[in-house]
Amino acid sequence: MADFEIESKSFHKNIIMIGLDEAGRGSWAGPIVATACWIQAEKHKLLHSDINDSKKLTSKKRKEIILSLNNLVKYSASISNQKEIDFYGLTFANTMAMKRSIFCLLKNLSKTIDLENYEIHLYVDGKYKPNFSDFDISLKNKLKLKGISVIPLVRGDSKSKTISLASIIAKETRDSIMKNYAVQFPFYCFEQNFGYGTLKHREAILKYGITTLHRKSFKPISTICSK
Repeated sequence: MADFEIESKSFHKNIIMIGLDEAGRGSWAGPIVATACWIQAEKHKLLHSDINDSKKLTSKKRKEIILSLNNLVKYSASISNQKEIDFYGLTFANTMAMKRSIFCLLKNLSKTIDLENYEIHLYVDGKYKPNFSDFDISLKNKLKLKGISVIPLVRGDSKSKTISLASIIAKETRDSIMKNYAVQFPFYCFEQNFGYGTLKHREAILKYGITTLHRKSFKPISTICSK
């Protein structure tokens, strides 16, 4: 179960710890959703007791957790859409979505916290360290930040409550987006597969073709498009 150890240590060292996670990397259709999350350390014990890796929770439980947050948490969820994924590539598009969520969250935090007095530590779920180098400079200038560190954490969504919560929000946000797209594209079962490569999704593509929502740079979509 995810705990609050990293966050507690950060708080006592004058560090603002932000957790980052995304949803939708492997989907054949729709956007990537990245979420940046910050938890008010003094009140973290008031949070829902079931916060954990989103993949270990039901949709009902994830919604329950999100509705229970009140003002204890600040977060921002941002996307890179399928066109950006096809044009820039998955890794760069994912980094862009993360940058957008970080900027929006820090902009919000700056209204109530003097960020100049804190180091910003961005904990990203996984072993890959996103390249935020250019973004760091613009962010520091616009928000007058002291410094930014990017820290990858393998299985972070099972270790840190902040990253877990980011994963929960990213997952539910993206699922909601895909459910809305299911109304526009009713034959692809997006309300069930959320754009991932299930058998029914593959059969629908072969029968009805590619939609504007599909990532044309992804296999097997790219293979079908080239025929």
